[in-house]
Amino acid sequence: MRVTTSAPGKLVLLGEYAVLEGAPALVMAVDRRAGIALTETARDDWEIVSPTLGLQARLRLQEGDATWIDAAPAELEWIATLLARFPRVERLPACRVELDSDAFHLDREGVREKLGLGSSAALTVALLGALHALAEMAPPTPGEAIETHRAIQHGHGSGVDIAAASTGGLSRFQRNGDAIRIDRVGLPKGLHWTCVYSGRPASTRAMLDTVAAWREREPTAFTQYMHELATISSRGIDALTAHDAAAFLSHLHDYATALARFGTAAGADIASREHRAVAAIAADCGCVYKSCGAGGGDVGVTFAVEDTRLREFSERALHAGFPLIGLEADPKGLEVVSNV
Repeated sequence: MRVTTSAPGKLVLLGEYAVLEGAPALVMAVDRRAGIALTETARDDWEIVSPTLGLQARLRLQEGDATWIDAAPAELEWIATLLARFPRVERLPACRVELDSDAFHLDREGVREKLGLGSSAALTVALLGALHALAEMAPPTPGEAIETHRAIQHGHGSGVDIAAASTGGLSRFQRNGDAIRIDRVGLPKGLHWTCVYSGRPASTRAMLDTVAAWREREPTAFTQYMHELATISSRGIDALTAHDAAAFLSHLHDYATALARFGTAAGADIASREHRAVAAIAADCGCVYKSCGAGGGDVGVTFAVEDTRLREFSERALHAGFPLIGLEADPKGLEVVSNV
């Protein structure tokens, strides 16, 4: 038996950091998809292969525990956690698991660089979907996928990236304790956008750790900044649902500005030198730019109400050495591509 699935990446447009404290966030699924192929084998152990990363390892499932036969590459360790949590894993045959995240990489000047578009979330959702299909279960709910991903991340993360991978489209996402809410929304008509790579990889985990340490040191300041971010994110999403493009762009700009101040106060390089340079080009062209990773990230999005302004920005950004990333919104979330 063979099952193949796929799930999309994401761009966080509003709500980074604030979403961790219960504020609403705006997330867009994009058409860079991660794929999983599960193939039943006659072996006793599971073979895990990532052609994208050039890695492979084997593990054995016994009584709900997943044990690596040899030391697993760090990039594959999450799979053991996911398999061990799967409710019917004992009923599954051993499989070869092939992970495809090629679409989340950019070839730049002979160097392959990973883009911060949520590949780990997309792979998690795609693998969960494949296991559910193999076990003839209903597809995983976003809530199930979020809790699995949080277990993989040792309790961290809001789940906003998992929501995009699970449901696709543009969504308002909010978490209140264990309860999550995902509402599909749409961009106001007349808006044009493009995505840019800042050229410097960023570690979301490192920035989140820096912010967490700052929160412990200065809880009052943290709360004040978080309230500002939450307020702007809420207003931006309200403008979007009211189809007010100008107000939405204004709040997007305000969020980018507040996020930069937040990063400075925390000692986290959220608004990096590269992001600031791209933002300056966007402002000169009459556009609005914002970084859009879960924790700042290495990619950003530029919006404009006039296509001519966006074309001018694109030309100037390329001339300045910032690659454009060909992206479109992806209306589809988790998909079972084949099940034979």
